[in-house]
This record gives sequence, structure tokens and C-alpha cells, in this order.
Amino acid sequence: MDVPYAELPGPIKDNIAPDQWAEAQRDIIAEGDPVPETTQYINLKNGQILPYQQGQRAAGPLLPTHDLSGGHGTDDTQFNTTPKGARGKP
Repeated sequence: MDVPYAELPGPIKDNIAPDQWAEAQRDIIAEGDPVPETTQYINLKNGQILPYQQGQRAAGPLLPTHDLSGGHGTDDTQFNTTPKGARGKP
């Protein structure tokens, strides 16, 4: 799924820098696909953050909130480490 950075909602652009977006896109869950783990996800169309249970169908293209770096995209640790117990896509 190729979503242009310029079209992302503000809460996403506030937490992922343009150069990080290419890496973050690998974790996008397409609308209708089951989410791989129980966590909070942000909708790429409207910026709404909601909790999802593992296996629940995505209501829109989603990105797990643990991919949001904070610090206006200055920290990309989330793309270089794996949280304990993570079961997402490799």
C-alpha cells in the first residue's frame, strides 16, 4: 500500500518524519485485513486511534501506534527494535 506522506492526517505527520514513512508503510494493515496483534491502531485516513483485538478486521488502512515515534519524527528506535512479545509481520 503506497500512501503519500502529504495525505496523512496531522497526528501521524507529527510523529513520523517523511524519511521514516517508507519504513513505517511496511506495517500498514489494509482495510478489511485482520490485525496481527492486540494494540492501538491509527487510521491513516482520519487519524482516529482505536484499540483492536488480534484478528479483528481493520476499518480502514491502519498503522500500529507503536510505530509513531514522537518527538516530531526525531526518534526512529521503533523501526530498529522489536518490542517484547511482538507478533506483527516480520
